Amino acid sequence: MSAMNSKNIIVPTLVIGATHDTMDPKYMEWMSKEFPHGEFLLCPNGSHMCMYDDQKVFFDGLIRFLKQKS
Repeated sequence: MSAMNSKNIIVPTLVIGATHDTMDPKYMEWMSKEFPHGEFLLCPNGSHMCMYDDQKVFFDGLIRFLKQKS
């Protein structure tokens, strides 16, 4: 992701990473900081399908983010 492009996305953005994902969670955290209103959620017991294998962290974090931004 180009830093120049991500800076143009001004809506609140939640980037979700998981410890056991093939996508590096540290990169996902970095990516969240590239958005002006970005936040990062780590699912410590999750994989690429963390909405299934780390449901509590995923949905608690998602709902918190949505409530915070509404």
